[in-house]
Amino acid sequence: MKTLEHSPIGASSMYRWSVCAGSVQLSQGIEIHQSAYAEEGTQAHALAAHCLREKKLAAAFIGQTLTFSDCVVTVDRVMAEYVQVYLDYIDSKIAVGDTLYVEHEFNLKDIYPGCWGTADAVIWKPFIETLVVPDFKYGAGILVMPNNPQNKYYALGAIITLPFRPKKVELVIVQPRCEHPDGPIRSYVIDAMDLLDFSVDLQDYAKATEDPKAPLVSGDHCRFCPAARICPELTKQTNALAKMEFKQGLSYDPAKLSLALKMIPGIEAQIKALDAFAYQEAEAGRCPPGFKLVDKRGTWKWKDKPAAEAAFIKLAPKRADIYEPKVLKSPAQMEKVLNKKVVEEHATIVSSGHTLAEESDKRPAVRPTAAQAFENVSAEPVALIGDNPFA
Repeated sequence: MKTLEHSPIGASSMYRWSVCAGSVQLSQGIEIHQSAYAEEGTQAHALAAHCLREKKLAAAFIGQTLTFSDCVVTVDRVMAEYVQVYLDYIDSKIAVGDTLYVEHEFNLKDIYPGCWGTADAVIWKPFIETLVVPDFKYGAGILVMPNNPQNKYYALGAIITLPFRPKKVELVIVQPRCEHPDGPIRSYVIDAMDLLDFSVDLQDYAKATEDPKAPLVSGDHCRFCPAARICPELTKQTNALAKMEFKQGLSYDPAKLSLALKMIPGIEAQIKALDAFAYQEAEAGRCPPGFKLVDKRGTWKWKDKPAAEAAFIKLAPKRADIYEPKVLKSPAQMEKVLNKKVVEEHATIVSSGHTLAEESDKRPAVRPTAAQAFENVSAEPVALIGDNPFA
């Protein structure tokens, strides 16, 4: 799990700190780690940038393991196909005379110290005086639209640090794994002068984060907040929600129900952050008393697919019984066709990772547990960041 280094008032978290200024100071000292989903996104971005610099298709690297400064990527067909959607878009936007900047680093210290970041790419189109700012989103869970603070932050960084004066700015999201009626590529065009207004807002929002009494405001943005686990505002809301009672058939205050529903995203964020922290402590050998780290419930995988296929062709009543349209059926599906014992000779159960379970769980522990667990508890709070839509 990789530690992240980002500006606390950077582009990818502006959706949070522009609403909840107090979250910046509350997050100080909390070490932030990538989740598996975020790490996958980092790998896809690294591959995309490498392909653009090398001027190669993503498919050229399938089966290879590439080492970059922030990650190691073993490229498979699925990742290559999704990354290629982004590469094709970049290629389609560049005309003769245009300039492409890959992973453009910028610093907005003249607007406010600490505002800096890296845009995935920037394209300057001099003949139409337009700056194109595409943001590659590998995540599949949360749909992102182009007219968002992160994209404007990147665009502002490009205008201030590059020697161009565009009239228009095209904000673009390339998100090949998340379905939308407009497709995987969505764009929004603004006047470059609009970014002057945005720069004023950015300055005001950034300045507000330095106030020791900056307010804590809960909402959807809490789900990726490093401080969600220790946030007093979320704790207060959790306690308030616990005291509310709603039963079908009984009279209740609709306004209170509405308030309760608005509390849920923030409370869920705190629960997930606490769960992630406990898991990370367990992985470090410090399981909470009464819990243990176990393998996740596994799924059947073929030990040797060609060997299994050859064996089943001889045993199955019909060849079509053992195949999906083009591939060998899964072990679970094959049990409906052949004897379970025969199938298990060619399959094995593979766990997708670890999870926390109570000590009464029948699965064996995979790390030391319990009583000695908190002898070496770190004094440093840690946050696990998930599939951040703005990362």
